[in-house]
Amino acid sequence: MPDKDLLKLFKESLKNKNTYIPNLLTASRLVGAFVIPTLFLTGNIPGALIATAAFSATDFFDGLAARKLDGYSEFGRLLDPIVDKVFAAVPALAIVPSMPILALNVAMEAAIGLINAKSFSEQGNPQSSRLGKIKTWCLFPTIGLAYLATALGTPELAALTAIASLGTLGVQTAVAKDYYETAKKEQATTTSQFTTQEDEEKEQKENELEKNLTAEKTIQIEKKTPPRALTPEEKEFLNNIDLSKIPELMLAEPEISKPKTLRKQPNETNKSDN
Repeated sequence: MPDKDLLKLFKESLKNKNTYIPNLLTASRLVGAFVIPTLFLTGNIPGALIATAAFSATDFFDGLAARKLDGYSEFGRLLDPIVDKVFAAVPALAIVPSMPILALNVAMEAAIGLINAKSFSEQGNPQSSRLGKIKTWCLFPTIGLAYLATALGTPELAALTAIASLGTLGVQTAVAKDYYETAKKEQATTTSQFTTQEDEEKEQKENELEKNLTAEKTIQIEKKTPPRALTPEEKEFLNNIDLSKIPELMLAEPEISKPKTLRKQPNETNKSDN
């Protein structure tokens, strides 16, 4: 699993002050996830609607702030999809008893969360796309509409909420499919790269092993090869050498033999004269 520690990334993001505002806007939705149901369950319907609209807007403004301030960070990139899941799931679960159709949206959001969690654990890269942002922008108003329909109790708003819920479900399904296929491709690429690297390391180890074995065999052959035995003539020659005369022989000047002249024999001369 890739080494991506959220706490470590958070500490790194603190070194860049330009990330403070975008990350705070993103994190504020975690507060909103619990503020909205509380306001609704205590009967403060207008407050719940206003909180839903305000906290939902932070999903747009955190990205805008990051672009304007150059406040991008790895921590913020990983935090955003996590916060979106919590902000969508908790308020939706609170309204499911009054609007059961939202259970489908909650289930599909959970499936997307599982895909992202698996992608993060295996590749360290949770999936994100433009389609995913569109899905979020569809889901947040649907939840707000469900709160409004439940508060007012009008059949028309309930029907509109059901339509919005089904439409959002379609977008969620497309996002889940896109994330799953992308994660599968990334996993295949990672596996291929790992296999290639593993093969290279294996080949290198085999070459080193073969080299070591060859060296060991050479050493063994050299150790096992006995010196050549002397012939009897060589032994006799070495035994007859007078070692005391070696210095004299080395210092002595070499004798140059004169060529022998051919002389005619007297008999041969007489024969020729006759």
